[in-house]
Amino acid sequence: MTPASDNASWLRAVALMVAAAGIFAMLDGLSKILATEQSVGQIVWARYTFAIPVLLWASPSAEWRALFRTRQRRTQIIRGLIPLCISIMMVLAVRYLPLAEATVILYLGPLLVVALAPALLSETVRLSAWIGVGIGFLAVLIVARPGLSELSLYALFPLAAAVLYSFFQIFTRKLGAAGELPETTLAWTLAIGTIVATPMAVAAWEPLSGLNWLIMIALGFTFGLAQIFTIRAFALAPANRLAPFSYAQIIGAVLFGIVVFGAVPDIWTVLGIGMIIGAGIYVMRSRA
Repeated sequence: MTPASDNASWLRAVALMVAAAGIFAMLDGLSKILATEQSVGQIVWARYTFAIPVLLWASPSAEWRALFRTRQRRTQIIRGLIPLCISIMMVLAVRYLPLAEATVILYLGPLLVVALAPALLSETVRLSAWIGVGIGFLAVLIVARPGLSELSLYALFPLAAAVLYSFFQIFTRKLGAAGELPETTLAWTLAIGTIVATPMAVAAWEPLSGLNWLIMIALGFTFGLAQIFTIRAFALAPANRLAPFSYAQIIGAVLFGIVVFGAVPDIWTVLGIGMIIGAGIYVMRSRA
């Protein structure tokens, strides 16, 4: 591959990663819009169910059956349940918290992977990486400001999502090391999410307006599209080089919150955002 084609692949990968991050921010923003009128079960069900057509559209029809072929069925099932739980926590988070605050607390997750790596992945973590993790925890404390308001209790939802996200990343890495294709893992994730979320949605079904039906469909479309963009970005460039660009989701959440909800972050939230982005990039560089 020539330097020119390498550069083109890198730029395309970055564009896909930034687009995916922006779409994930939109996903949570749309969830926040729905959360005032629809149940958590409905919103989570829509994320998964309406994402399946996107996966099928992005995959050749001759390969649809092959999407579910796996030698790691148990791990796929466990890993598939984790993002479902993350979705539940994040819908609850954005129902009660500003979008930016919920998102920045969620991004403690990648730093928690570092903290869990020695025990679960037998990886050695440098002191510099531990410093970055500590800064990330401090950033979350600044954003959540525990004990200062009733909203600090709701910060437990994105914090739980962050913990789950760290295990999600670890299981994803284990599946990748076992030779599982990203498309197969995504297919299992969407199928498991749809199967489990369907009875949740039925049990707590609230009537939907025509507009809310459109937003529900858009939820699934954005969820599926963001996942496909992420897979294709990682196929073009190493994950460790692309990971810093995922923090564009925080910027997207801030912008969506300002434009749609009129929620301008205060100085402490801005400080926390800067700290967690800086800590994340610092940890990635220290592990490179």
